Amino acid sequence: MTLAIDPGLVAAAYERPVYRDERHAVRVGDVIALLQAGGMRVFIVGGAPRDWLLGLPGSDIDLCVDASVDEALRRLRDAYPDIDGVRMHNQRFGVLRWGDEASGGLEINILRSCEDIRNGDMWSTAFAPRADLIEDARMRDFSVNAFYYDCRDQALLDPLGCGGDDVRARALRLIADRRVLDSGYRITFRILQFLGRGYAATDNVRAYLDERADRDIQGMGARIHTWVSNHFPSDDARRAEFRRSLYAHARQPASHAVLDRHFPCNAGVDGSASPTPAGFRRAFRAGLHDVQGHLLGGTEVLHLVPHRGRLFASLSYKLNDYRPDDPDTGAQIAVLDRVDGDWRLAHGYERVHWRATLESVTFTEDGQGRRLDAPVALLLAAPSDSRGHVYVDSYDDDSGRWTRAHLGSGSGAGSTRSFFVHRDTATGQERVFAGTAPTGIFSGVYDPGVPGRIRWDDTAELSGRTRRPMSFARCNDQLYVSIKPDIYRRIDGPAPRWEKVYTIGLPLVVPSSGFRGLTSVPDPAGRGEVLLAALEGDRCRVVRIDPNDGYRETLELDVIDFLERHWGTRPTYAVAAYDDFTPVPDPRGGAPRLLCGLGATYSTQLDTHPADAWVGDAWYLVRDPDGARYTLGRVDDPDAPAVADLVAARSFAASPFASGLWYVGGYDPNAKRCRQTAWAFSASTETLLAERTR
Repeated sequence: MTLAIDPGLVAAAYERPVYRDERHAVRVGDVIALLQAGGMRVFIVGGAPRDWLLGLPGSDIDLCVDASVDEALRRLRDAYPDIDGVRMHNQRFGVLRWGDEASGGLEINILRSCEDIRNGDMWSTAFAPRADLIEDARMRDFSVNAFYYDCRDQALLDPLGCGGDDVRARALRLIADRRVLDSGYRITFRILQFLGRGYAATDNVRAYLDERADRDIQGMGARIHTWVSNHFPSDDARRAEFRRSLYAHARQPASHAVLDRHFPCNAGVDGSASPTPAGFRRAFRAGLHDVQGHLLGGTEVLHLVPHRGRLFASLSYKLNDYRPDDPDTGAQIAVLDRVDGDWRLAHGYERVHWRATLESVTFTEDGQGRRLDAPVALLLAAPSDSRGHVYVDSYDDDSGRWTRAHLGSGSGAGSTRSFFVHRDTATGQERVFAGTAPTGIFSGVYDPGVPGRIRWDDTAELSGRTRRPMSFARCNDQLYVSIKPDIYRRIDGPAPRWEKVYTIGLPLVVPSSGFRGLTSVPDPAGRGEVLLAALEGDRCRVVRIDPNDGYRETLELDVIDFLERHWGTRPTYAVAAYDDFTPVPDPRGGAPRLLCGLGATYSTQLDTHPADAWVGDAWYLVRDPDGARYTLGRVDDPDAPAVADLVAARSFAASPFASGLWYVGGYDPNAKRCRQTAWAFSASTETLLAERTR
């Protein structure tokens, strides 16, 4: 059956960007034309065709092809040999996401058949590309999701013949083959999600809920928390209604027990919530406007930085879901002048700069070795750049102006991940270091006579590395940097060089960034300092590395095991130390405790950064001074219902306004488009260090 739609909506979808840099501007239509030129039949599927039927522009654009995704990838690489656009590639399931981080990319799927499902589990099945639309439709959940826009014939197809009527009637009808329904536990959750959007259940949907709601609730288990957070961002009313619907369809005591574990604030079926423990106060919510009318948005608070009595925040627009009437902005720097003040825009970037590293660095002498009358603190911002340029912007606190330095260009996206100030042990010179990609590690000195007041060297001290320099640390007066999969030490002197001193011994999954949060801590054995680092990935752990003992590694914490003990279920992948290990004074006295953000997922798709099943709460690790004990902390939103979609605590900062007050900010899109999800909270030291459990 062919359905009528507005061709203008399709034309607009074809113009959507997939990948953009200085040399390329790849659109959805370009990818479709490329695949068709290779003899493939290409269809636009998913929510976009359903939206077109309703006269709406559609959300994300997904494609289906009648060939393998390996063949699609080969043609993309042949056409764009200098673009590394693969963001996810699952050969077994037949799915490829290709494009850049800023646009969110384009998902390409094979047409599948439930005849391929083996052992009752489609998630472990290796699917072969098919050509039958009816077979593929039976792999989908509802009739309103089984439309195919044929890009060759420019026609919207409804292969089962019922989807068009169901969209117009807002009727929810199950069409999935029984083998698909038996392969997972999400269908009850999907049904209640669509019913909450105003769809009416047909007889087979009501029958499914009667028969299988308890099975799905109990089968989802710990994943409920994450599923709800991922599917109801920033919509408290719909999320609360969804929670009430879950309780209403949970008939067995075991189902209520599962829901009570993951919605601990529920008093019962009505979904009413008990008060959230006091302590955290909302300090920033994306989507507000400052006094000048500037929108302060963003998908994540990347960094919180106290600087000269004010608090600055780097607002990332990574994977931002832009709307037609949104301002043409990329990353933003916001500033807060007092504890009870309002945030305002300090600097805004173009969309090609979707995130910016932010750091305050302090100099005590100039590049000639002359002691300064007073230490000078400079605020540095380093925007990412989709065209491959590497920039560092310096802020003038008196004029409010930013001065740009260009540290070179290369292929792929340009970015600076880390800054650090180190005094060369041989020359005595105080230098600032910038860890950039793809141009390498640059250093410079304070020079009040040059624009921006930093005189950067013309060439990199360390270059030729494809991975980002994640973090610097000074340990026993030596400077170190972590670059996956290695740690390098700087050999100070008039002609400095970097030597590799350590390589991670474990096999690393592709999305792992290697060591994060490189930090120096006292050696528990009393022999100077050792390095502390957090390894991202399916073997996430915190380790000590001892430069005084041949860089011997000591495991301090197996993060995956630790979370399994506390949560009762084992994550498959985790990120610790998004930003740094932040020292926080212990009110009880003694040495500071170290905090680092924590994210975890139950996803089984680890060939690229996982996009699903992330835990929705913002957890973090609290390390005792000797590393012998770790506890969990969690940011609680006092204004949200039981599940708060905070996802990741990225940055911790001591308040510049009051002692004993801290700020924490974060979120992480995790390979999914989102909008205005950046957040920040404030809390006392006692609240921040309070031990939490699941």
